[in-house]
Amino acid sequence: MARQTLPHDPIRSIPTTFQVGAHTLKVWRLHEGRWTVSVDEGALARSYETQVEAWEAGVQEADRRDRSH
Repeated sequence: MARQTLPHDPIRSIPTTFQVGAHTLKVWRLHEGRWTVSVDEGALARSYETQVEAWEAGVQEADRRDRSH
């Protein structure tokens, strides 16, 4: 049986935006089972298995940035 290619789903690539203190997090799905996050428009260096893991990494990065100021 040939593998079926599914059409691109533009909804998946629309980021969900969160405000964390003075920082803006954007979390979006790269593809099935992979999520990424940016903090203040700067993407973090890795991807995550779930949206929650990506969000948590973004919150931790926002907290780290707040502590370094």
